[in-house]
Amino acid sequence: LGALRVKLKGLGLRRLLEPRALWDWGRDLKGPERLLLRGIEGKIIEDVKTPTPPNPSGQCPICRWNLKHKYNYEDVLLLSQFIRSDGGMLPRRITGLCLEEHKKVAVCVQMAHRAGLLPNHRPLLPEGHVSKKPKLNRYLTRWSVRSAKPIWKRGPKWCRIPFRVGHPLLMNNINYGQRPVYLNH
Repeated sequence: LGALRVKLKGLGLRRLLEPRALWDWGRDLKGPERLLLRGIEGKIIEDVKTPTPPNPSGQCPICRWNLKHKYNYEDVLLLSQFIRSDGGMLPRRITGLCLEEHKKVAVCVQMAHRAGLLPNHRPLLPEGHVSKKPKLNRYLTRWSVRSAKPIWKRGPKWCRIPFRVGHPLLMNNINYGQRPVYLNH
């Protein structure tokens, strides 16, 4: 070890044998010292195995992971996997969804757009286009499910006619909250 120190001292590399050199290796090292300390040997680590889905015989990714009735329009991370950058739905042949789940995801994407939950997924506007001032979100208010007209009069309070909000495809979803889902407003 002494002979090695003498040789390294002659080359100006004496600091390599000091234990402190391992801690401050990036600080004020110049020339060959820096090159020697940069060559740190990497270790090969085995890849972590990907988890297997609970239902491998399912038709589509949502059925395979048992998410059939467990998502709604608020699950933006799930929905963003099935939409293009301009906010439109990807076709079924690309997503691999079954027909039922494709329709449900399309409805949830539409509801998320209306609620303003996907602001980064909007179509590009032409140059020079000045957009209108954004309105407040009108989701789950006086608009029935499939109409373009709002429902203004529902009758007196004692015989008020309820109207549906939400979408019929999402009726069987599981509610994880304390209160039941109230779909008649």
